[in-house]
Amino acid sequence: SLCDWSSDVCSSDLPAAVPASPPSGKIADPHLAWADEQVEQALEEHLRPIVDFFEHAKKNTRPFADEALSWGSKWRLVADKVPFASGGKHEQFMRGKFEEYLFTPRQLEDVVRQAVAGYIQHIESIEGRMLVRLRADVSDFPSAYQIAQIDGEKLRASYEEALAQAMSSVDGNLRSDVATEMVSIIAGEVLAQVAVRMGVSAGILGTGAASSWATFGVGAVVGLIVDQIVSRVWDWYADPRGNLAVQLNQKLDDVRRWIIDGSGDSTGLRDRLRQFARERSTLRRQAVMTLMQAPSGGSNP
Repeated sequence: SLCDWSSDVCSSDLPAAVPASPPSGKIADPHLAWADEQVEQALEEHLRPIVDFFEHAKKNTRPFADEALSWGSKWRLVADKVPFASGGKHEQFMRGKFEEYLFTPRQLEDVVRQAVAGYIQHIESIEGRMLVRLRADVSDFPSAYQIAQIDGEKLRASYEEALAQAMSSVDGNLRSDVATEMVSIIAGEVLAQVAVRMGVSAGILGTGAASSWATFGVGAVVGLIVDQIVSRVWDWYADPRGNLAVQLNQKLDDVRRWIIDGSGDSTGLRDRLRQFARERSTLRRQAVMTLMQAPSGGSNP
């Protein structure tokens, strides 16, 4: 090896040059972009159970139509119209048969909540994989980035802490479990908007709408489906059962579309979850950049 004879120092005795660590944004951006792409791809997977839920319900509209147009149903409707009658028999009968053959308010609420919860959990899983990929990418620069020095078991906890800090910077009232709260918030918004879209009715199940806002609008959704269908069922001619089943299938398709896609003046679940994903992406970037900062005593280029 060559030596600097004036100083008696040989190049072989010098420490190897330490490669300069790339900017934190340059390292983090591809991983954040990957996470955004994975989150978008996961959306339809979690909306599909809602489509399947309504398709399953449509298989039972014919037997429900038979019950709705049975003599027992018609007798209860007439009995409710008799002067001094207490009323409510037909309402109770129709609501019971609808829930027996199609679905209950709780079942509809559950499938929407599960779609939201499943999507949020999927996002969290994607973030976990993103962190592992990101940490591996900075392993060559352990002294430059905080994330490279975090123990693998503590990586998720450190990320959650950084995410909570990012949430607080956006809204000081947000708690660290805001993702869990969003299940109720998003499901409630969507189902309430569907109830509004259908219109508050003063018909046979109109009284059920009064409490709907406290139960995510789902009581009104089921009540108004039955209400709007029954207002057309008393066609005593031309295969009324077949006509009613077709009408009910159309109504179920409408409700499914309003839940998933929304309508002109309301946001459906697809767009609402995309809005949540965009908000989460912003917070995710802030949290990751926090982890990409230099560790104590270090320097971050």
